[in-house]
Amino acid sequence: MKKGRVNGSGIEITRKERLRGKDGSPMGIIGQLLLAKAKTGIRSPHFLIIAGLFIVFSYIYYGVLTSFHDIYVIIFFYPLIYTAIVYRVRGVIISGIVFLAILLPQALLYAQDLLSLVRTLIFALFAFLVSGLGATLLNYLEHQIKAYQEILSLNDELNGYIERLKNTRQQLIQAAKLSSIGQLSAAVAHELNNPLAGVLIYTKLMKDKLAKDSFDKEQMQNNLEKIESAIEYCTSIVRGLLEFARQSEPLLRPVTISRAIDKAMSLVGHQAKMKKIEVVREEAEALPLVIADFNQLVQVIINLIINAIDAMKEGSSLNIRTSEEGVWVRISVQDTGYGIPPENMDKLFNPFFTTKEEVKGVGLGLAVSYGIVERHGGRIEVESEEDKGSTFTVVLPAHKEETPPQKTSD
Repeated sequence: MKKGRVNGSGIEITRKERLRGKDGSPMGIIGQLLLAKAKTGIRSPHFLIIAGLFIVFSYIYYGVLTSFHDIYVIIFFYPLIYTAIVYRVRGVIISGIVFLAILLPQALLYAQDLLSLVRTLIFALFAFLVSGLGATLLNYLEHQIKAYQEILSLNDELNGYIERLKNTRQQLIQAAKLSSIGQLSAAVAHELNNPLAGVLIYTKLMKDKLAKDSFDKEQMQNNLEKIESAIEYCTSIVRGLLEFARQSEPLLRPVTISRAIDKAMSLVGHQAKMKKIEVVREEAEALPLVIADFNQLVQVIINLIINAIDAMKEGSSLNIRTSEEGVWVRISVQDTGYGIPPENMDKLFNPFFTTKEEVKGVGLGLAVSYGIVERHGGRIEVESEEDKGSTFTVVLPAHKEETPPQKTSD
């Protein structure tokens, strides 16, 4: 059974795969040499080949070559190199001992002079050193390649985790959107009820007129225009909710802050009306654009407005201000509600932390808003005093350019 480990995709990575390129091809000559390493010791066919080479070269050295043995000792260089590739350092040491056992009898007993003996030993030492160096280098390269492949594998795992985190983040943003829509549903239902009731009344009037054959073209046209206006109003509210609820990829582009606030108010303004909360907008003139995802910025503003409305009693006031401060654009949502206790200030942006009733909130709005603003290069500041109210300020970097953009997000 092959030994390996499982990568982020659940695929087992074996030693051979780690020494191959991404396309499955060996890493050149070095890859071939590294893959040639024996895994079964003396049971490997390589052991028999090396033993055979030593036997053949020993026969040639003693039986065939009748002179200059000190020079021909270099023929043993080949099995030593083979051993270095297949068995690495340990194999070089063992084969070196066998090599000396073959060489020394002839070198000591039949050497013609001292120079011949020294030359033989120098050649043997050279073969041993070269093969040992080669084995050490191959071991080093194998460790380096393994480390490199491990880094690649870990990088793949990390990319997988990042992708999963990105997907989870988008799911949280969508969950917070749906939570906000759930809180808006009662206000929207109330807001749709009035125009639909008008449509029903005018439809019945027209039906009665037709039944009595008292058809008045001008009055009928007037009634139809009122019905059309009511239907368009309902359609705009429903369309706004659908656009806000739609899950889409983040798209960063120049955004006009006032338009984002307009969009948010079109969705939550009805809820403020139901509680008879006065909404005051104080917007700076010539406010710079910001680079943002329009829908996500609207989501942040909606979350802050909903929280402010929930924190206030009927007849209170809600103030929405925009201003420019250096290279920053500030959007402040100030309520006159019950405020935030000091012990909860550090928990505001924790996921699933909420002070609302269970039916109203799940504790995702501020946490998701904080993440959205942070990814846009900004921050959220909070000021609060119990029984006096709270101010949440979104601070985003202003988009500065010499020529105003031709197209901005709506």
